[in-house]
Amino acid sequence: MPVWLNDLGIVSALGTGHQQTIDSINSQHSNTLTATDELAFAGRSTYVGMVKTQPLSAMLRTYALIDDALAQIKPTLEQFKVAEQRIAVVVGTSTASIHEGERSRKQFKQTGQWPRHYSYSDQALVAPAHYIAKQLHAGGPCYSISTACSSSSKAMISARALLLADLADVVICGGVDSLCQLTVNGFDSLSSISDAVCQPFSLTRSGINIGEGAALFVMSKKRNQGQTVAFLGGGESSDAHHISAPAPDGSGAEQAMCAALRDANITADAIDYINAHGTATQQNDAMESLAINRVFGNNTPVSSSKHLSGHTLGAAGAIEAGICWLSLIKNDCLATLPFNSGDKDPSLGEIALLTSPFIKPLKYCLSNSFAFGGNNVSVVLGLIDEQL
Repeated sequence: MPVWLNDLGIVSALGTGHQQTIDSINSQHSNTLTATDELAFAGRSTYVGMVKTQPLSAMLRTYALIDDALAQIKPTLEQFKVAEQRIAVVVGTSTASIHEGERSRKQFKQTGQWPRHYSYSDQALVAPAHYIAKQLHAGGPCYSISTACSSSSKAMISARALLLADLADVVICGGVDSLCQLTVNGFDSLSSISDAVCQPFSLTRSGINIGEGAALFVMSKKRNQGQTVAFLGGGESSDAHHISAPAPDGSGAEQAMCAALRDANITADAIDYINAHGTATQQNDAMESLAINRVFGNNTPVSSSKHLSGHTLGAAGAIEAGICWLSLIKNDCLATLPFNSGDKDPSLGEIALLTSPFIKPLKYCLSNSFAFGGNNVSVVLGLIDEQL
């Protein structure tokens, strides 16, 4: 059963809000990522998807990202006029405010004093959900989901479950993550960080760029007035092949995509665009291209947007679903879809990878999010006329 994504608040390295995000995708030849030597322990410069309005020195950056996203959706939420106890919050995250802890510990070691603003509770994974609920006076179910890079896609599926179980009338769902040393150096220990801007599906790809951001949707069973997008289906799998590496044959990814299509009650040939997980690591791109080929063949346009936003980890699923949402709802202005320049790796599975500007009216999009432990999620968004 479809539910409605009535509005989107989004902030990332692409900018803040709908128009800045669209403009950055349309002019993606300009670099949206930022080089910094403040996060890698080795002190070397790495590219990250930093929200430029929130410098690394800013306090409580995770909450600031949430504030940026909430400000965009509050007018829509107010139109629903639902009781506070019928508003739920489900948020995906993988880091919460870990960077606050990193910096505060450094200050404590130097001065013996913890910063005045620092609270250990801000590092709790549920803290972003509690913060949103407090800001909105939301009294319904409130929790975070943390399954690494599939967190916020799972949050969207979980939000729909709350609606269909009549536990809420509106759910604020999505994800947020902020930059920190833990993730940059953690992925570097896996030899997965690229010091250059990442190149998904490219022959010369060498790893990911960590990013940050927030994307929050107003999800409901009731369709808001005006044009909106339906959340049509979600598919999940857990191949448990390895603690950090995906199943090489792409079987887990394939299961998630097929489950999402079944849930949405559409066939593979109905999908107009696939936003791939596309991390630009050797193993992810190899397995994902195989899986996409088996499900969709070589006909459905595919691209990754991580060279523009960075890999935003727990927020990636929602931000990339947000890019699909914008591409669907902005059909009247025909925004360019993300595309991946560079030479496609010929050893990858055959997919219709977008390598140049591409404009096409869309009706259905599928977005992939794959995580550690083989925790795979695919979601389907679309434009439908049905009134619920």
